[in-house]
Amino acid sequence: MLHTLHHGDVTELRCTTWRSRSVGFQVSAFLVRGVLVDTGFPDCAGALAWFIATDRPDGCLVTHFHEDHSGGVAVVARAGVPVWMDARTADRVRQPDRIGFYRRYTWGSPSPVGTVTPFTPPGSLECLATPGHSDDHHAVWDRETGTLFGGDLFIGVKVRGSHANEQPRTLVRSLRQVIALRPARLFDAHRGLVENPVDLLTAKADWLEQTIASIDPLIADGLDDTTIARRVLGNDWFSRAFTAGDYTMRNFVRSVRLTAGDAEPRGSGPVGR
Repeated sequence: MLHTLHHGDVTELRCTTWRSRSVGFQVSAFLVRGVLVDTGFPDCAGALAWFIATDRPDGCLVTHFHEDHSGGVAVVARAGVPVWMDARTADRVRQPDRIGFYRRYTWGSPSPVGTVTPFTPPGSLECLATPGHSDDHHAVWDRETGTLFGGDLFIGVKVRGSHANEQPRTLVRSLRQVIALRPARLFDAHRGLVENPVDLLTAKADWLEQTIASIDPLIADGLDDTTIARRVLGNDWFSRAFTAGDYTMRNFVRSVRLTAGDAEPRGSGPVGR
């Protein structure tokens, strides 16, 4: 199901299925200045194809490779709509890795993406490298209206769970980067229009810094990741069971441990594809 909401100059394409709703999830793509930001998840690709056929965008920007954001890229590409994405995103959507059952249940399985026509974003829209949630993550900044399309940069203030490859320390830096822009509006892929974005982004960055500062001494004391997670973050038995350990509080602690030296992550950097 694709539900269309209008926010002045921004059209939100809210994607759900009965399975995504059964676990409390939805995801949105956004149309601004004739450009589609993200493509929803695989099980909504048919609805996206119908939308493109009736309201064809000039191009598409993909914030990162996760299937709830890139799941419709194959449909967009087949329609001949040009696409911009980071080099790492492009590599991953061409031959998607097999994903866990809970992700297949919620979003569906992504299809390999064939030939993509490159897209150069218009001057008013800038793709900002904002790693942390993933190494290829980008936010889209509309400088003319002060609007930030955050992908998964925000999600919520106190997000205690993590995939194994997330980097909380890096995410703090990305949050501080976009806070400095003083966005007037934030469109979050899972929450839609977010009110008071500067306050909420700041609260998230502060909470992450405080949480990391609570975890570091426990790591130094020799506690294991599971014990630290329970002491600092709480109990996530349902998430651990439903995701088979793929999205857990323990992963959050492990990521903090692995980045204790606070080294900058390596990557190929943003390029147009």
